[in-house]
Amino acid sequence: MKKITLFIAFLLFSIAGKAQIPNGSVAPDFTVTDINGVSHTLSTYLAAGKTVVIDISATWCQPCWNYHNTKALEDLYYSYGPGGSNEVVVLFVEGDNNTTLADLNGTGTNTRGNWVAGTPYPIIDGSNIASLYQIDAFPTVFRVMPNGLVYEAGASSASTLRAQINNFAPLVGAQNNVGALENSGAYCTPTGAPVGRFRNYGENSISNATLHLKENGTVVATKAFTGTTPRFTTRTVNFDPITVNPDAEYTVEVVDVNGASVFNPSIAEAEMDLTVARQATESIVLKVYTDNYPTEISWNVKNSGGTIVASGGPYVGSANGGGADANTTKIHNINLPANECYTITLLDSFGDGWGYGSTPHGIEVFDSSNTSIYSVLSPIFSTSLVKSNALTTSLLSTGSFEVSQLSIFPNPSNGIVYVNSENPVAVDVFDVTGKVVFSASQVSKERSMNLSTLQKGIYFARITNGNSISTEKIILN
Repeated sequence: MKKITLFIAFLLFSIAGKAQIPNGSVAPDFTVTDINGVSHTLSTYLAAGKTVVIDISATWCQPCWNYHNTKALEDLYYSYGPGGSNEVVVLFVEGDNNTTLADLNGTGTNTRGNWVAGTPYPIIDGSNIASLYQIDAFPTVFRVMPNGLVYEAGASSASTLRAQINNFAPLVGAQNNVGALENSGAYCTPTGAPVGRFRNYGENSISNATLHLKENGTVVATKAFTGTTPRFTTRTVNFDPITVNPDAEYTVEVVDVNGASVFNPSIAEAEMDLTVARQATESIVLKVYTDNYPTEISWNVKNSGGTIVASGGPYVGSANGGGADANTTKIHNINLPANECYTITLLDSFGDGWGYGSTPHGIEVFDSSNTSIYSVLSPIFSTSLVKSNALTTSLLSTGSFEVSQLSIFPNPSNGIVYVNSENPVAVDVFDVTGKVVFSASQVSKERSMNLSTLQKGIYFARITNGNSISTEKIILN
């Protein structure tokens, strides 16, 4: 049992028995300063005709964390707050005076994660509002209407909150209000097909849009979207494959919607975290840096087919923390089969990640020359953290092969292909994620390879002829 549960028990007891402020009461006024030093006065917002939505939560509270991650208040903010039509104010209040700013940032000892990262609306660290409104549970969400009366809104979706507000103070909203969403992509080879995401925060449905993928600010791919996208709906677009530079900065930008400019360009561009698997030797060393609760820690390594090829933990310790393997380094020697791509997963049975103790926490991978090639340090997660396509033992991931004159023909192809070799050669075909989807050992000018069962798209063939290895892009029509 971690320290966090003791705080939960104490704080739930401390607020039990209070009579929460009744619906329809005059909302107590307040002036508070958020964690960025900005002052907020309730009566000032009401005088400006705004509805104020207040989420009173605690960093250790799992239901609070669950609601926070629905992003309902983020939707409300971007649609009707300063990010949208500016009719609503959203405030997040950390209502437990025993927690700290570190807990809000996900680095303290009484937190479910990082509450600050990605939160666009103000965050207030203080219990005075919780006391003023006499809450009896975390989370409690209030809406204060422009007439100064307060109502409990519940941990509701953005659509429900919108309907509640609209019944008292009709919302105008904005047209063509779209936001790009952060996304990631992890690829086994340097060639990957990034996926962009966008969300409709506007009053009108989006039927078409144009998106740009940028590398260090320069457009490297463009994709058009068509389809029905109602309010508070997310859609994805699949860009054509690009050569990914893991050291570059990528963003996705929504250029236009419904043939018109986007309402708020500042939210129409978002980061894309694109990575390429690190080249690993077949013999690696995986070091696990445990936290103060080693009995909750485990991990595994899976190949591209989802089969576990290595795993470890839980380790020796006490259920209350500490023990032989607490805050130490556990070393595992692993042999990885060649020509594969691997995903690493970190697991925590309690559900609050590896973050308790004074030593570094996470994993680090070393190759056969004792060079660090991959690491996940100070991880913030709940039950699991999946690092897809983290390592590869395939030469395709670096292009470090001996170039030959062998090639695939015809290319593009409808499925039946040959290799311009007089002698039979071995061919492995990979999809854009690095997964082997076809293999043949007797391919030549005279002996074909039938790929017609594969879906249309781009693939990569590794052609092995003795000690010579080459790669060739294949396009299937």
